[in-house]
Amino acid sequence: MNLEELEVEKYSGIKVKFSISKLSLSLIRSGVDKDMVDTIVKKVSDDLYNGISTKEIYNRAFELFF
Repeated sequence: MNLEELEVEKYSGIKVKFSISKLSLSLIRSGVDKDMVDTIVKKVSDDLYNGISTKEIYNRAFELFF
């Protein structure tokens, strides 16, 4: 699936376009170094599907790091 077309569901229930930059910034703010951010984003992006919740995305990303 093309990530630019992917819609994710926020906690509020609103659907928005997936943003790699938002995920990356969140990881960086949590202390993940840039090289690891790129690795995590690639792995998480491979498993995304339309309608996935942002909570599930972040759970998957932080599971890879912590």
